[in-house]
Amino acid sequence: MVSFLSKVFSTKFFSSLTVSKKVAYLSLFIAMSVVVNSFLEISMASTKITFTYFVCFFGGFLLGPLPGFLVGFLGDGIGFLLKPQDVYWFYGLTLGLFGMIAGFIRKIPLQGRGGVFGKAVAALLVNYLLITCLVNSLVNYSYLAVFSPGILNGRTFWVYLWGRLAVQTVVYAVNAASAVAVLSLFVGSRALGFFKDELSVRMAGAPPQAAATKIS
Repeated sequence: MVSFLSKVFSTKFFSSLTVSKKVAYLSLFIAMSVVVNSFLEISMASTKITFTYFVCFFGGFLLGPLPGFLVGFLGDGIGFLLKPQDVYWFYGLTLGLFGMIAGFIRKIPLQGRGGVFGKAVAALLVNYLLITCLVNSLVNYSYLAVFSPGILNGRTFWVYLWGRLAVQTVVYAVNAASAVAVLSLFVGSRALGFFKDELSVRMAGAPPQAAATKIS
């Protein structure tokens, strides 16, 4: 049962680690999530860019659905305790969901470099539509409607949504582009063995020696 749950809720890389290494990786990602949630941001004229999505994506895509959820949820919660600001508790759940979705999409049986990047793009696109466009927008609109209706000034959700996405799409695009750039480094260098299974599949019909040459 434990083996089955590990297979479903974590990547092969993460499930192959010792308990101490699992704790170390998870702690590292949660710490990074805390930093980007509360202490690291780029201020612009009309908004600020944080890299929360960047860390949550890799938490799920590299470690798996359950670690990805913990990275987003605990990173947001601990960050709020360390530096309270205009962050609402429900965002921790949505960020956890972001990492979980990335982790489940990683499990789609696509192999090779194209498979890895295809799954990454799919995870980023699904999360943009589901989390950024829909869930987070509903959470933020509902909060404003209850606690700060003057800010909405009578705007409907759809009017509010288009105005919000004009800003949030830029923030998300920066996170997504950064994620793809760093992912290319992991895939190109095969660092730490995160994508060992996807990148070690032999080419169909190729003899073992030739296949080994192709993937070395």
